[in-house]
Amino acid sequence: MQTKGLGETMEDSLLTRRELADRWKVSIETIKRRERARVLRPLRLEGRIIRYRMSDVMRIEREGDSWAQDA
Repeated sequence: MQTKGLGETMEDSLLTRRELADRWKVSIETIKRRERARVLRPLRLEGRIIRYRMSDVMRIEREGDSWAQDA
């Protein structure tokens, strides 16, 4: 397990919509569509702050969902 810092592991880290879109090379709108399709489960923090668990992102990538790799 990779360590990110101060007890936080890579799998525990949070990504923004932009970071996830960049990682998967898709638009933010595609990320939003995946939320509506219930493929992605966003964390809603204070106000309108949206984040995604790295562990969820890595699980989806491991499962080989083709949309995670193309637009």
